[in-house]
Amino acid sequence: MRIRQKMRYFLGVALLFLTVAGEAFAQLDSTVRKALDTRLAEYFEAIEFDGPGVQKGECDFLIETCLDSLMRQHVTLSAYEHYRDSHVMGSEAVAIHVFDRWIASGKVKMRNETELLAARVFAEFNRQSLIGNSAPELHLYDMEGDPVTLFDEQSDRFSVLYFYDTSCATCKVQTILLRNLLEDEDYPVDFIAVYASDDEESWRKYVAEQLDLDVRKTRVRHLWDPDLSYDFQRKYGVIQTPRMFLIAPDGTILGRGLDAHALSQMLSPVFEEVELEYGNDESIELYDSLFGSGEVSAKEVDDVSNYIEANTLFKGDTLMFRQMTGDLMYYLSLQRGEGFKEGMDRLIKEKILSRPDVWKTQDDSLKVVGMAQMYDDLLSKSTPGKRLPDLKLPGTLLTSKKTRTGEFRLRGLRGDQNYIMFVTDGCNVCAEQKEAARRLVAGNAKAKVLIINVDDVIASNPSLSDALFDAFDLSTLPFILKAGSKSRIYRRYMLL
Repeated sequence: MRIRQKMRYFLGVALLFLTVAGEAFAQLDSTVRKALDTRLAEYFEAIEFDGPGVQKGECDFLIETCLDSLMRQHVTLSAYEHYRDSHVMGSEAVAIHVFDRWIASGKVKMRNETELLAARVFAEFNRQSLIGNSAPELHLYDMEGDPVTLFDEQSDRFSVLYFYDTSCATCKVQTILLRNLLEDEDYPVDFIAVYASDDEESWRKYVAEQLDLDVRKTRVRHLWDPDLSYDFQRKYGVIQTPRMFLIAPDGTILGRGLDAHALSQMLSPVFEEVELEYGNDESIELYDSLFGSGEVSAKEVDDVSNYIEANTLFKGDTLMFRQMTGDLMYYLSLQRGEGFKEGMDRLIKEKILSRPDVWKTQDDSLKVVGMAQMYDDLLSKSTPGKRLPDLKLPGTLLTSKKTRTGEFRLRGLRGDQNYIMFVTDGCNVCAEQKEAARRLVAGNAKAKVLIINVDDVIASNPSLSDALFDAFDLSTLPFILKAGSKSRIYRRYMLL
């Protein structure tokens, strides 16, 4: 990421310099233009695997840097054409973003009307079927003439959607490769073969000779739109054939523009029974280097987990996604601090528990999903925004004026800067945090710190200790939270 930022800086400076120096783009000689195009190509290559979200922002940055209208046009069209023609899956989304924001809006002109029309067609025929979108609903007919609706509701299986034509030479090659792949692997998926033309006799002959699959787990469906009236061409960008998509059980488009080899790369890790091990020394060392030794925010954890997802799962590498995400969860479970814990909460919810299509093997359930469910239960306690439980606990209350020992009702604490600290005997970090609490109240007259020794509660009142553990995540001590007006929890998992 640092390399990208450095290249972004120098490229931006170069674009700005050429304009500020009074060098209108039209006056630049071919050598300077060639150097600029080389820089642009290097930059696009540097961000090739950063994902569409980052790439859209970087394109906007480059275009906004151009003050000369012709230079802006050149950079805009270079970005548009690079991502329109890129072989990296998902790049079309960036091209459509550049078209919508800069070209269709009128901020940048195409070279001529013919190119503008072609760009409009490209955007119109691709925007509905981008990776991450919900698969557009299809209305087709089966070989018996019965109507069939696809993707109007969730499924229990992945779907391979394959558009082909009997007169297409490339389709014939891909059909053979697909047939071999599906018969060899027999994935438990729905293979939906859609004939994209209207010659029924040719279609039936092709199905019988080329697409009569010998499979047990794969469900095969042969469909068509005899009148070509249900707009599958625009919905899925079927300007030419073959055209193949991989669609998740929830209807999300995972892959587009696939061939048989790419489909194999995406499906094999999903159904391959691989036992992974998590949390080894190498993974700990990796994440230590990524997060560094300072204070870490939840956003930094999000950035790492999103980067992993963009460069593994979104590119079809489910196995690497499982390995790195599982390693990250194990790593976070060992860390203290608010940023790590809140980041772990989102990681578990967004990348593990909400993705049963990814974490689906028995090994996943034992090593990842089960652990995620346990931590999800712990992290669901005392979340920011909730009120403190109405418990009366023995403890020590520190203020700038005095120290009191006794029983304190959590909802009875007044003010906006109330810190509640749960500690245990023999804990060095707890001792350090108690000293930090004393320094806090000494320098802040509004702050109050209530220190509760969990060992004392367990020994003196078992039923109260049960209520305490039900209300707070006390799996790692010290556990510190901040509460304020109306006993609302502001923050948790803090270190003072």
